[in-house]
Amino acid sequence: MGAHTLLFSKPPPSITQPPNQQLRPFRPRSSLNTNPTTNGEGTNTTQPQQQPPPQPPPSPPTVKPLNIRYRRRSRKQSNLSSSSNNNNNKAPPIKKDWESMTLQEKAIELYVGEKGLLFWLNKFAYASIFIIIGGWILFRFVGPALNLYQLDAPPLPPSSVFKGSSPP
Repeated sequence: MGAHTLLFSKPPPSITQPPNQQLRPFRPRSSLNTNPTTNGEGTNTTQPQQQPPPQPPPSPPTVKPLNIRYRRRSRKQSNLSSSSNNNNNKAPPIKKDWESMTLQEKAIELYVGEKGLLFWLNKFAYASIFIIIGGWILFRFVGPALNLYQLDAPPLPPSSVFKGSSPP
């Protein structure tokens, strides 16, 4: 058997128990069941019938612990997990105040810092995408619709959009 197989000491209880001993949904029974009976005088009287006490549900079979074999980690995996645990225990680096930084540290902070030059350039590039697309929509559709100007060529019909345009 391989290292990944689970060995069961007993089959599951649903296989070993006969169907009449399996768990059934709970149905409450009334404590007094009254049926009309006749006494010696011929009159109907109601007498409670004694019912046997309810049987406790069958106890589940005792389960023995499973024998599971764990595969040992390789040296590389154990080294990676131990180094990641060591990294998590380290405190975050303490930020220096501006006056105590050297000239080189100040330059690096201005370039790649939290609100440095790269941050603002990235923000500008992202915003310029929307500015260019919005300007094109205004120029291509809104300007001619308001009769501010006319384009040199009329818009292509939808059937020839994917075919391209032919020279006049």
